[in-house]
Amino acid sequence: MIRRLLSIMVIAAFAASCGNSGNNESTVKPEANDGAQVQFAALTENPGEYVGKTIAVEGKVVHVCTHSGKKLFIVGENPDVRLFIQAGENMPKFPMDLLGSTVVVEGLVTKPVATATGGGEMAHGEGENKMAADTCETSKALAAQTSLADIVMEYKSHIVKQ
Repeated sequence: MIRRLLSIMVIAAFAASCGNSGNNESTVKPEANDGAQVQFAALTENPGEYVGKTIAVEGKVVHVCTHSGKKLFIVGENPDVRLFIQAGENMPKFPMDLLGSTVVVEGLVTKPVATATGGGEMAHGEGENKMAADTCETSKALAAQTSLADIVMEYKSHIVKQ
């Protein structure tokens, strides 16, 4: 009887561990891949083509905003061309350990909304989520952006690549 119970427990433990490789592949996994996979180079060549569309794009995270935690930049092969990604109010903050990781980010590509100051800043909500050029590193990085400056991705999900 004890042998049978012990055998069942061992089999149950083995079955529970199957499929759990223990790697932390993603902080937020997409429920369904709604967005078409787009190469970073294709996005750079014609960003206007993707406005209003949900896409998935792969890149290396080169900046995570320490001010709000809801903004990040990814790059493709050219580190000078960055895609700005903004998480909405109902989304969790981006983990700081994403910095330096290669990720596939899915989201809606939109045009940035200019503030009433007309200074080229982007408004993304009230309070701490609003960029202030003199206090937020993300604003400074965005001001220096030469390509992809006219689009922003509204974050939906991401997967960290190995």
